[in-house]
Amino acid sequence: MTDLNALVNNTSVSRAGLGWTSLRSTPDGALYTRDVGGSLGVEGRIFAANMGLVTTPLATAATTAIVDTTPHAWIRVPDGTAIVPLYARIVVESQSITTQGEISVLIAQNDIGNGTSTAADAGPIALNTAAPVTSGCTARQLATGAATAPTNPLELTRFSFAASAVNQAFEWDARSLGVFPVVRGAGSWAIYIGGNAVNYYAQMVWAELSEADID
Repeated sequence: MTDLNALVNNTSVSRAGLGWTSLRSTPDGALYTRDVGGSLGVEGRIFAANMGLVTTPLATAATTAIVDTTPHAWIRVPDGTAIVPLYARIVVESQSITTQGEISVLIAQNDIGNGTSTAADAGPIALNTAAPVTSGCTARQLATGAATAPTNPLELTRFSFAASAVNQAFEWDARSLGVFPVVRGAGSWAIYIGGNAVNYYAQMVWAELSEADID
């Protein structure tokens, strides 16, 4: 008869590299078979940032291009860190243009920096409220002066919104698409909004690991 034992350890999980590793279980002995997102959430490795809070949206400058050097919500991923973007939501509360606006959600192979911007209104904050892990990323919002142009920008999605838009919401959800991009540092995950005097909110959610954990 063979005994099967598993390690009860769901927060400080070992990722020692290739080779054999211990099975994991819940404290009652049930084998741990959660999906990756649920597992990383228990570890405290899923983070979020909010741009705009409560009843205070962010307002873009008078004129912005769709993808240039003025991003509007972005996550800076440093060297040695890797993220998996999971979810983004953008709400265009209002705008004052007479032509349609555009939104681009993209990843880039460089850290686009801060430019002239501010820290995100909230985050990075772990979705595990015990916050057992600290994010290595930086969340920024509303560049009014040039950040660095993205290197090899790749759009995950693009949205258009009507002129004089009011409370139009747009979502990108990795799980529903079955597409999970990986941004290895130094890199960026960014939202650009093209329009004139656009008031907006944004939420960004991602999983975060060290680069060594995914090699």
